[in-house]
Parts: sequence; C-alpha cells; structure tokens
Amino acid sequence: MKIIALNPNSSKAVTASMAACLAPLRAATRHEIACTELPDAPIGIESDDDVATVSPMVGAFAAETEADALVVACFSDPGVAAARGAGPVVVGIAEAAYYGALQHGERFGIISIGKASIARHAAHVGRLGLTARLAGDRSLDMSVAEANDADRAAARVMEIGRELREADGADVLILGCAGLGEQRAALQAALGCTVIDPVQAGVAAAITALDLSYRAEG
Repeated sequence: MKIIALNPNSSKAVTASMAACLAPLRAATRHEIACTELPDAPIGIESDDDVATVSPMVGAFAAETEADALVVACFSDPGVAAARGAGPVVVGIAEAAYYGALQHGERFGIISIGKASIARHAAHVGRLGLTARLAGDRSLDMSVAEANDADRAAARVMEIGRELREADGADVLILGCAGLGEQRAALQAALGCTVIDPVQAGVAAAITALDLSYRAEG
C-alpha cells in the first residue's frame, strides 16, 4: 500500500528533509512511502492566512490522491479534519506527535518556528483536550526556510529545547515544524529526553493504520 507524506508548502528543501528523516521507517515497512509538496502553496506556512490558503489545497489533494494514507506534514494540521472521509486514511503530524509524546512523559514541550505559531498550537492542543499536558511552547524566531537549514538552526534549537526542559519542566520535546527532523537525534542525545519528529510520528501512525486496517467502512 502507498503512503504519501504531503508537505503542504512549496519548499522542495523541506520535502527533501522529510524524505531523509523517513529513511528508517521506509526500511522497516512493506508499504511505499513517498514525499511531495504543493507547488502552488506558499514557500512556508507561517501565519493563519497561510493555513487558510493551503487547507483547501490539502482537501483537493486528499480527494484526488490514489494513496492509501495521506500524512499532512505541517504542524498546524491544515485541512486535516475536513479531508478525513475523502478516501485515504488522513493523519496530521501535530496530532500524531502529541499522542506520541504522551506515551513517553507526563508533559511535552513544543519547539515552534515563530511566535505566531504558538497561539495556533495552543488552540489545537485545547481542542484535543491536552492543555494540562503542555509544559510550554517556545519560538525559534525563524522562518521555515531558516529552520530548515540544519546547521544554521542547530544552536538555537538546542537553546530552546534546553529552556523547555529546565525552565518549563517538559520531559518530552516535539519539533514543531516538518523541516526540523534532522535536529532530533542530536537534541535527544544532548538533553536526555525523548524528542519527537512529527513527520516520523505521522507516518508511523499511517503505517499502523494500514497494517491493522483502521479504516471506516461504508
């Protein structure tokens, strides 16, 4: 069966980073995993307007795709709720990351790319009933393109991760952007806690859904 990890912006660099981080899952599953982007979308999803722009694009992609599962790889989960029921299993990476984090600690912290994302994340966490488990959400103060530059972002990611651990009491960290996955291993090793790459979490959830036939009938 086929899983598509959809980067709902137009950055091929983010898509390439996602594909690299999915190599362990690709090696471990019998399913095909492909990554792609939306060429007509903004280069990064950084505002509520960007989310509103790409949400219908995600819905159209879900309605037209022949994939068995669709992973929407933006941490704002744009268009995910509306796309469910369109055909494939639909997974939002933020939702998958939150649920994954709960299995590894009491309280999770989010490393966000920009301050504008924080209120959007808080609203999503609230809708899921998980506010009490959120230790903190801190911003890198970077654009999507800057955060996707692994070398440029590494020191700032480490700084914010340490603040979430030491000041906010997070015992699990979530990388709050699809393009941050290359930071996971170093951050986990340095800070001694589980670090969740949301794209990996989303694709892992899709693999489980396909393996166990988690699909509504009728």
